[in-house]
Amino acid sequence: MPPFNHLHPAIVHFPIALLTVAPLLVLLGLLWPAQRRGIHASALLLLVLGFGGLVLALETGDAVERYARATPALLAGVREHELAAQWATLIFGLLGATFAVLWVLPLLQKRALSRKLETGLLVLWLLLSAAGVLAVGRTGHLGGHLVHDLHTHAYPEPPSN
Repeated sequence: MPPFNHLHPAIVHFPIALLTVAPLLVLLGLLWPAQRRGIHASALLLLVLGFGGLVLALETGDAVERYARATPALLAGVREHELAAQWATLIFGLLGATFAVLWVLPLLQKRALSRKLETGLLVLWLLLSAAGVLAVGRTGHLGGHLVHDLHTHAYPEPPSN
């Protein structure tokens, strides 16, 4: 199986965009109650796709790490970037699962949550999603540091020595 290290720079931008927009859709759904179910369904789709993108970015990032020219500064930067990516994946995995439960629960119960309870839970979710967006932003910043400051690149093939 070929290494997928060259795909990492192309993939990472998708989960950043998707997971940043999803909370905005949740907020839009709160502000536009008549369209809430449809808007929140779109937010849930973005959360699922964004989480999948994070997992794929982790895998392709591991491939980049295998072919990077190792220096102490680079190894430390890679470890910090990878840990930040793992945290962002965990946070958005939990946020996505929680949002899915909030979205599906009324369907399973065959009755809507009270408006106050639903609004309160969604506001709490939005506050927690800020931590997820910050985690994704920090991960991207650390990745940019690796590329622009430490001059790491995702080679299409293992670099020749």
